[in-house]
Amino acid sequence: GCWWPSTNAPFKILKMETTPEQMLFSINKIIKQKKEQEKYIRRQELNSILSIVNTVNSINILEKTRSRDFVNARMIYAYMSRRFTKSTFKEIGTIIKRNHATILHLNKYYNGVYKTDADFRILADRCLSGYFSEQGIEQPKVEAIEDINDELLKCDHTKLLRVKNYVEKIIEHGN
Repeated sequence: GCWWPSTNAPFKILKMETTPEQMLFSINKIIKQKKEQEKYIRRQELNSILSIVNTVNSINILEKTRSRDFVNARMIYAYMSRRFTKSTFKEIGTIIKRNHATILHLNKYYNGVYKTDADFRILADRCLSGYFSEQGIEQPKVEAIEDINDELLKCDHTKLLRVKNYVEKIIEHGN
């Protein structure tokens, strides 16, 4: 938990004679450690997605080539990384040796290619299944998502805002 002067604090940052400067230094040190820890976790998540995409597509998307198979695999990686992690475009790109603009571009075109290219859709779905399986999460069913989408399209602005707020609370509280 968060530190606060009490007897049940998980660790003690301060002593009774701690100055405000020392307190600030300790807090900054903890913030830096937490940022580094979060960055490490995001890198691990990205490497996991990279491994899934490489395995499903039987290629290494780090290779420097612009052939369609590699571009499509990178597109799947970029989409999954952005959707399932809190990583920035730059962090996502760094893993596959591409810049943030490439990741932005790949994400921009993912849905269009997914809708129009059956082979791409099969590979993307296999990658998503691999990801959900690795995470121990049941993959959402396409039919259920389409039903929900149809119902949302019937809602007026006020109802949509209520649904949005409800979903945000579920995400925030993990329920």
